Amino acid sequence: MSYNFRKYLGSCILLFLFIHNTQALTYHVKQNDTLYGLSLKYGVPVNWIIRANNLDSELIKPGEELVIPTGGITEITVKKGDTLSSIAQEFNISVSDLKIINNLENDIIHQGDKLAVVPQRPGTITVKKGDSLWSISRKFGVSIEELKLWNSLEKEIIQPGNKLVLYPDGDKIQKDPDNSQTPDTDIKINLASAHSAVPENILSESNNEYYYSIPEKKYQPDTSYCENPHESLETSYNRAMELIKKFDDRIKNEKPLGRELYGWKIIIDPGHGGYDPGSIVSVPDGNGNPVVITEDEYASDISYRLYRILKLHGASVDMTVLAPDHLIRDGSGPRETFVHRKNEVYNISPEIVDWRPVGTKEGLDVRKTIASGKIKLLSSNQQKDKTLFISIHNDYSPDLPEGRAVLFDGADQNEINASKALAEVISQHMGKGSFTRHQELRVLRNNPAACAVLIEARNIFYKKNAWALRLSELREQDAEMIADGIIDWAEQHN
Repeated sequence: MSYNFRKYLGSCILLFLFIHNTQALTYHVKQNDTLYGLSLKYGVPVNWIIRANNLDSELIKPGEELVIPTGGITEITVKKGDTLSSIAQEFNISVSDLKIINNLENDIIHQGDKLAVVPQRPGTITVKKGDSLWSISRKFGVSIEELKLWNSLEKEIIQPGNKLVLYPDGDKIQKDPDNSQTPDTDIKINLASAHSAVPENILSESNNEYYYSIPEKKYQPDTSYCENPHESLETSYNRAMELIKKFDDRIKNEKPLGRELYGWKIIIDPGHGGYDPGSIVSVPDGNGNPVVITEDEYASDISYRLYRILKLHGASVDMTVLAPDHLIRDGSGPRETFVHRKNEVYNISPEIVDWRPVGTKEGLDVRKTIASGKIKLLSSNQQKDKTLFISIHNDYSPDLPEGRAVLFDGADQNEINASKALAEVISQHMGKGSFTRHQELRVLRNNPAACAVLIEARNIFYKKNAWALRLSELREQDAEMIADGIIDWAEQHN
């Protein structure tokens, strides 16, 4: 394709992006520029730049004019060789969501078809039965606090037939210029701590996603920084239990996504936590400045997202480790990474385990003890063979490939075979390059669940994965992929 024609095509694409309310900019390629470097600089995946400019390869030359879709891509034209599966992988969306968004009855698409790759956000919507601010915020990529602000809502209660604004009103934004608000007041406040950094029940001014206390730093400044808990273990545990109860109440108010997991008991094990941060790595951003990622903070976020999705599909779900200060966090962008706070707790009474999570043999065994206790409480509609243990990680693993890994282990061949079978099914839903591997992992051996696996959602040894992990939309897609694999397994074994 000639440079002049590509330049003309780029102008047409830029106009198309503006018409579709997608932010974009024009960039003139400089000496030594690469698509990967531009993707880091502007926080845009390489494949988006290739798609927006109709490039045949990743080769670019100085002087060329590129369209950088900084606001994302909402619609694409199907190219030769595209399939729903390849498009879903390219834009980190599930095939089922692609079909729903585009009203497709099957997987058949043709060259030249127009496909939406994210839900279009209208100016207003009418609330339907089963809708909640939570579900609406996730569907259209806005926060609950934004929805409340734009619609002058004091509480999260909405009713079928209500009209909701989905874009900001300038006058309303001016009323709260620093975007500081308080959370819902239905959390019971425990004032036992006299050492909180801020008053109780105050949300973070940086992203409005923290309860009770906020991090002292806006983002992780270096690999050695950490924040020790200011409150007692008992106070942290009580706060964590209040938050998970609040989370459950929110989920109950959402429209169910299905009943495929009814009768299943699933234990989600957020990797590391407490005094064990997992991997803490520093990676360069687009300008060469260091950005520091703490594994356990992101494993926790994917775990809460997975928890919600599985519950909406009918599962009974518990987590081994809980946070006393947050639920799902979108964050304020990939630059402001989550801070390493050592305040997470085991989901078990401090009277039984009087220490926070640690990365020792004893610490790993506590996770299995918690799972055993939850499984013993199976209700009459649940069976032991319908129990799963899913451990979520994002390790720094130079010895593993770039793709998502589903690892399995067991104390004997029966355990190994059962968990290997689950790993293979989940891996089929984890995207291009995913794989399974037998690896010695204490948390999986002698596990009380019928099948137990450990999922490396992102291997942050690879820069692309470290970048992707910092984006809330991609963490949500990671959770959806894992959930799709679990649902597939359940449907095969119901």
